[in-house]
Amino acid sequence: MADAVVTGAAIIRRYRLFVARRSRPQSVAGYWELPGAEVPPGGDERSALQDQFTSEFSISLHCVDRILSDRALTAWPTDDLDYDSAVLRVWRCQLPSESTLDLDMGDPRPNMYVYDETRWIPINELDQVSPWRDADRITASEIADHYMADELWQSAD
Repeated sequence: MADAVVTGAAIIRRYRLFVARRSRPQSVAGYWELPGAEVPPGGDERSALQDQFTSEFSISLHCVDRILSDRALTAWPTDDLDYDSAVLRVWRCQLPSESTLDLDMGDPRPNMYVYDETRWIPINELDQVSPWRDADRITASEIADHYMADELWQSAD
């Protein structure tokens, strides 16, 4: 059987990572993660991520490139019974440069369909939110390390 593919958006502004707290399904409600989307079978990762982000946060998202691939997700709540496991693929993403966001307020705010809270957390203080699922917390650390080692990404921030 194939793995479900889940995309996550790594968005950083002013050394802060954008994270969202799940509100559904119940099995993952209350956990913090990168906002993302399950890619439909045969679907395009970028399109799935952009469509879900626009739907949930009412702002466009630009996927730059994939930075982390095939991180195993345990107990992923897929609706497709043909999947027996899931993998996370993380995309470096940007929000429109002309958008005015209040990072302290957690903008962009969710439409409350999949997520109920958002935050921009300093990349050196990822435990400022809790709880994380283990794989998501590890992935957030890897993103922070990748960002700190990439001067080009920092200059685009």
